[in-house]
Amino acid sequence: MSSSLRLPALAFASLSIALSIAVLACSARTLAIFNAQHTTNAWLLPIWPNHFDLTGLKTLIGTSTGIVALNAVAIVALLVPSMPASFTVLLSSVLSSILALAALILPSLLNNKAPRRDTLQTWTCAWHDKSTFSGQQPPAQFSTLCHQTRFTTFTPIPLLLLQLLLLATAAYALFQSRRLTNARAHRTGGENGEMEKPLELGDYHAQPSFDTKRTVNGSPKSGVSTSVGTVPAKGVLG
Repeated sequence: MSSSLRLPALAFASLSIALSIAVLACSARTLAIFNAQHTTNAWLLPIWPNHFDLTGLKTLIGTSTGIVALNAVAIVALLVPSMPASFTVLLSSVLSSILALAALILPSLLNNKAPRRDTLQTWTCAWHDKSTFSGQQPPAQFSTLCHQTRFTTFTPIPLLLLQLLLLATAAYALFQSRRLTNARAHRTGGENGEMEKPLELGDYHAQPSFDTKRTVNGSPKSGVSTSVGTVPAKGVLG
């Protein structure tokens, strides 16, 4: 990969890692809070343990971890000259784009099932600024959980865009490299063809040849034949 494309690819991969780590941290924290409090916190409905669908959070944790690993491989390939940077970045960006697309679609689909079955985002965002009929306020951390789960839901959008930009950069680098290789091979083949071109009759102005003729009385007669005519040899009788 050329140096003009290497720097943008490094920037896209680094930003993707930063966003993925943020998604991973927020999703893991939210899931840890739920696991620690869902049996004791009345606001997390301990008597209905199956009301919350945690598949979206688990998907975000898995996909963000995968994106971090794949983009780290891409950065290593960009920094180590011996590795095939363009192909490695292309492969990692394709896989990361698939993971980012899954992280974008699945949580959104699960959120649409509320209120029949809530996610932590739909539940905490619905109650973080409300109170019960008896005036009881929800836990203060509901507001934080709401903002964090919203962040993890919408961050895959720029993450997917970054992966698509990285994919386009790697694809263009491969196309450019193949075009230069084909042009170099064509030029080398043309030079070899010129070097191996056979000699033709018109490549020289005069090509001398020697022939021996006999005179009328049977004595030999020698001469030098050129493109102009036959020049008698010196010292031979005509």
